[in-house]
Amino acid sequence: MRVCTLASSSSGNCAIVSHGGTHILIDAGISLRRIRDGLRQVELTPDKLECVLITHEHSDHIGGIGMLTKYHKTPVFCSGGASNGISSAYPDAGPFISAFEPGTSLALGAITVTSFRTPHDASDSVGYIIEAAGRKLIYVTDLGCVTQEVLDAVKGADAAVIEANHDREMLRNGSYPSFLKNRILSKKGHLSNDDSAHFAVLLAASGSRKILLAHLSRENNTPERAGSTVADTLRGNGFVTGKDIELDVAPPFSMSRVFEV
Repeated sequence: MRVCTLASSSSGNCAIVSHGGTHILIDAGISLRRIRDGLRQVELTPDKLECVLITHEHSDHIGGIGMLTKYHKTPVFCSGGASNGISSAYPDAGPFISAFEPGTSLALGAITVTSFRTPHDASDSVGYIIEAAGRKLIYVTDLGCVTQEVLDAVKGADAAVIEANHDREMLRNGSYPSFLKNRILSKKGHLSNDDSAHFAVLLAASGSRKILLAHLSRENNTPERAGSTVADTLRGNGFVTGKDIELDVAPPFSMSRVFEV
């Protein structure tokens, strides 16, 4: 199984997971042109996609759905709450959307996908367990805290794409209005670098050996801060990056490297 992000930030999120001849997009928060360009770099086209999985209905995760369904008839799978939000934003996409409840599984070609609830200020926000050939990948961004349900879902994952949204001090001292800072810092907001670091330790302790940090804020984080905070915390808990753990940071507007899971 292979995974990489095509874009990952508060401005737009999209990733591709492949195994054998099955290719699944996770979120489509960038333009169709950018989706096509990203897929071309891994020798794919939108017509080769099995489906797109949506984590929740915020615009940076669904912005490309209208054009993707219009021009490529790509099936969309998501929670019931996200389905309502997408159909409201893109009425013509409605016929292509199928809702499945958090906690249930789908067989999608050579890949099995199970969703789980995440604490975020959206309707039925979810993360995904993606399994193929005995390997387990976790995709979980946009969560204000790591709940027991999230911990249960990620246990034993071989690899994970997780959020490292903001540096707390950069956020607190930045230009965002107070209401937005409070939203981001809330239990239904986004994980800070410190939160992500502790999450990474839990993942490493349960067997994860590849971690990609994602959904970094342009205004309130840097790849260097996110990467060093997580690496330092991992090292302090006995997991050395480059030796015990493969750690990388997803670029905001271009493709990450491809992870083999």
